[in-house]
Amino acid sequence: MALTIETIRATSDDEKLLDLLFEEARRLLPDELFEDTDTYYNSFETIPRGIRALAGIYPFSVSMQMDDLVWHFSNHSDERHIRETLYGLRELEMIGIADLFEKASIIMRPYLSDLRPGRFRDQPLYDWAEAKGIRDQIAPWNELIWAEQSLVPTGLLGFAVRYARKYPEHLVGDEAQQ
Repeated sequence: MALTIETIRATSDDEKLLDLLFEEARRLLPDELFEDTDTYYNSFETIPRGIRALAGIYPFSVSMQMDDLVWHFSNHSDERHIRETLYGLRELEMIGIADLFEKASIIMRPYLSDLRPGRFRDQPLYDWAEAKGIRDQIAPWNELIWAEQSLVPTGLLGFAVRYARKYPEHLVGDEAQQ
């Protein structure tokens, strides 16, 4: 069943609301879409912008909880993914983090083809990043992002909860707004 504005407003527990947002994202972006990246990214145009934003930042949120920006780009080097992450950060009003992510993506852009699976694997990722001069440029931004995510109990995903409370209409489809 589709998420509704009324359900968002009636859900006072942040973790429960985040669960509902993920449930809606899974409904709109079912697992079979992940089998074809073109279909997956094209489907973003048809879903509510708040759910699109959540889907766009989710892998980044995981990366920043587990590791750092270099690690994130090593696992998510598709330009479409980078665009969706940036879109999601901006849509969810994480402007400072979006600016840092964009700066990091500009630095990483010349190396994206190197980051395709197996390309840099003849040496450890951080040795590769160090040799390219990337790590020193990006490392200070990790600290800023980690500090920002620590301000919200559920990390970067907590911004999706704030957004849902502020703009519930941006998380539901047309059928749920009527």
